[in-house]
Amino acid sequence: MLEPIGILDNSFIHNKDIGFSWGYGNNLVVFPTEFSKSITMAGMPGSRKNLFMISWERTLYNPFVRKLVNESCGAFIAIQARVGKETQISVSELIQSSHQYRCIINACIEDLNQAADLAETNEATQAIQEMSEIFYKAELVWNLCEIMYLENPLGILPHLLEWVRIHFPNALEETGTVLASPTPEFHESFWKALYGLVFQLRIDSAIKLLRIHSGFQTDAFQSAFELLKKMPVFSVNSPVSAPEFTFRWNHWKEECEARIQAGDFFDSQDLQLLMEILCGKEEAFEKVADFFETWYQRMITQLTFTQPTINAASLGDQADPFLAAFTGFDDLSSLDATLLAVLRRDTRKVIGEMQGVLDNSWFTAHLADLLYHAGALQSFEDINSLQLRETLLRDYAICLFSHQSLWSVGVLYLDHCPTVGSATLEHLLTRLPCQSELKASKLIALAERRKLTSVVTSVCRVVGWHALKNGRLGAAVAWAVRAQDAPLATYAADAVLERYLQDSDFTSTDLLDSLGAGLLASDRLAFLGKYREFHRLYSANDFHSAANLLISLISSRIAPKYFWTVLLMDALPLLETNPPVFTSDQTYELMQSLQELTSSFQDDAEPIPHPNCQLNSDKTMLITLALSRNLAKCFVQQTGCD
Repeated sequence: MLEPIGILDNSFIHNKDIGFSWGYGNNLVVFPTEFSKSITMAGMPGSRKNLFMISWERTLYNPFVRKLVNESCGAFIAIQARVGKETQISVSELIQSSHQYRCIINACIEDLNQAADLAETNEATQAIQEMSEIFYKAELVWNLCEIMYLENPLGILPHLLEWVRIHFPNALEETGTVLASPTPEFHESFWKALYGLVFQLRIDSAIKLLRIHSGFQTDAFQSAFELLKKMPVFSVNSPVSAPEFTFRWNHWKEECEARIQAGDFFDSQDLQLLMEILCGKEEAFEKVADFFETWYQRMITQLTFTQPTINAASLGDQADPFLAAFTGFDDLSSLDATLLAVLRRDTRKVIGEMQGVLDNSWFTAHLADLLYHAGALQSFEDINSLQLRETLLRDYAICLFSHQSLWSVGVLYLDHCPTVGSATLEHLLTRLPCQSELKASKLIALAERRKLTSVVTSVCRVVGWHALKNGRLGAAVAWAVRAQDAPLATYAADAVLERYLQDSDFTSTDLLDSLGAGLLASDRLAFLGKYREFHRLYSANDFHSAANLLISLISSRIAPKYFWTVLLMDALPLLETNPPVFTSDQTYELMQSLQELTSSFQDDAEPIPHPNCQLNSDKTMLITLALSRNLAKCFVQQTGCD
């Protein structure tokens, strides 16, 4: 259970209710409000309230679990790659992939156990141990799902018995303890260890333990030894068919019961109990009920000696009496409910239970994908199997996107959601914070490979505005051009022009000279590029081209009004050249612009960003005299030509 947290804000005292809105992954926004008030009253002046974002840790964010996230992603991608190459992936390949997932979980458990041993505080140790216990139970459920959904349903019990052997190794541990004692047969756990070996059909180990007993040469022990050696064991890979094995099993069982009836084991109650267990007698299992840790351990063990060839479809019905006798249905834990649902092959119940217990969708997403490709994922009235798979994968990807370094893994999962993946990815990528241009470039590369043009535009726009805010004008222009964002390009171009007015020099000249078609992102940026070209022409003493370009910038009205004064002042040295580079028509165009500019300054229609843009009487007189002299030179030149 999560511990309560406090929010230090007085507005929560004055408001009775708390409003909230879910974010992505592990985020929740809360705010003080009063639901009794109308929306109009809530939006009145003075009703502004703070928003508080609450985030909580998830298991996947733990550093010791990070390897599980990355390695399971590799296993997931490998499955999708095989599905892409073949029309249908084989069951054996899916079982191999399931084994890989289980190995990843077990490696994570081992890492957590090591971390718990090295933890500095008791609280940290307990937290890591609880996390390890969660993954142990997850692997337990996964292994059972693998058996029930992927293995051959007609030979299910040997797989279940192996499942018990893996997760309940206490029989081997007790055997080791007994053998380590000076007198094993007098050890208090001798017979318990022997029963445990027989429960798991470790017959060879049971016989070895039996040989140690001092009474092994007696008739009772020899009879038990003979029956154990003759005991038929059902195996999936055995060439013996199920009916033939059943015949052999019944014949062997009749022999066991006959020897019990003949009193072969009358001298040893322990051997008598062992033989009754081999015969599958209910009374015998009741006597050793305390040897079983769980109901499913006893169920599988008892079925091994009563119905060794039982099929998977019958396991669900067989589980009820064992569960009722062990814990009862009123006090059913989430693990028991999940395992019971797996035995009944109730996929929806399994997914629902695991979603409720775990704080993320890692387990259900990967399991649903595996079952979907195996054709074992059920469709329901409200959702089909493909939708269920994609929903779980999308939830898991969203969980990864809420972490600052795991979001790139979430992208790979959404790539394999053909219905909702692209739209979800587009939605999530545009909302990722871009703290650096390196991350922005990574986002853009991901989006371009997936043809998400809106994401590219959005990221470029965000980074461009951030660069503009920090005074990195060249970068702002570059991002604006890449985003083809006209407002951003206009603001960035204005900022470059203002910097030029302050420093009398351009910033990022190489960028401006190489923009090319990018200048078309906005009119202001186009003017900036052309104005930079004017300076290059003037510096190269190409006065005719510079004059023509300057006239074009003024007559097209592409230049901002506040910059007209600068353009007219730039025309002064060109007006003084002899022979003139401005024609009479161009000179009249300059005069008209000067008159229009004078009128606009008198009206104060536009703010002046810099003193150099101010058109005072001295500048007006200089420009007027230069225009007059240039016009006179044009008339003289024209008269001479005539």
